[in-house]
Amino acid sequence: MKILVTGAAGFLGRRIASIASAMGNEVLGLDLVGDHCILKCDLSKENEVSEVLSGIHFDAVIHLAGIRGNYRDMTRVNVRGTTNLLNALQGNSECVVLASSCAVYGIPRDPDGCIHDDDPAVPITDYGKTMLKKEKIAEEICSLRDIPLASARIFNLFGAEQSPGMMTSAVAQKLVGISRGKIRPPLQTGPLHTLRDLIDVNDVAEAMVQMAAQRISGKFNLGTGIPRSGTEVVDTFQDILEMQVPVEVNSEHNPMVECIYADISRVQSALGWEPLIPFRSTLVSIVNYWLKQD
Repeated sequence: MKILVTGAAGFLGRRIASIASAMGNEVLGLDLVGDHCILKCDLSKENEVSEVLSGIHFDAVIHLAGIRGNYRDMTRVNVRGTTNLLNALQGNSECVVLASSCAVYGIPRDPDGCIHDDDPAVPITDYGKTMLKKEKIAEEICSLRDIPLASARIFNLFGAEQSPGMMTSAVAQKLVGISRGKIRPPLQTGPLHTLRDLIDVNDVAEAMVQMAAQRISGKFNLGTGIPRSGTEVVDTFQDILEMQVPVEVNSEHNPMVECIYADISRVQSALGWEPLIPFRSTLVSIVNYWLKQD
């Protein structure tokens, strides 16, 4: 297959491009960052997108490009960028796989925090609102052109090389710094009691490539189905590093959602997919990444 991957230079995009290429697919990456194998393009600029993609046919498009930030910028990139991309393709794709987020759901209906694929989407954050708009625009355009669309509602991605702005990466970076004497204890963190569904970036990449290959349609939760606390993350990192330092929790920030995790039965049934990478193995890879940094 010939696959277009937007956001190909990103954390998830690099994995998807690698997995798809290893399967023998021809992968064309698109991102704001350009090099010898990636098309440089700003999806928020309609004319630029049309020029870059004019006349190119793809068997599948895996659309990952997006940002977090203020509402105006997220609308420009996440919403308008999706509109520009799908309009520029003008039907020159046989299926679309869209990266969305569990943030579209908002507060879980289920008291234990489980999110089902058919739960109503009532986002409570600006990011979640733009992700839902992104989904609806894609649904409208793909429906008009009779193109299969799979929306992957991704839960909490983690893995090596992730930005230290994300919790697991930030904690690992700090603990490695403490172990080397570069940072003085205690370990300072945000709240650790909340429960989140942490899924390895490689498991998500595998699922999204399979969605493209099988040209499935629908909305699919991508998670592990297991809620984990920040305390478990910190304790496991300390065990891996064979260290024990005091932890100082900043409780000023109170998350609006205490527990959220995925019901993944739909994607399991549709693809025969399972998240395979053990939680501890991912944390080991994150620690090893930070150990290699200066």
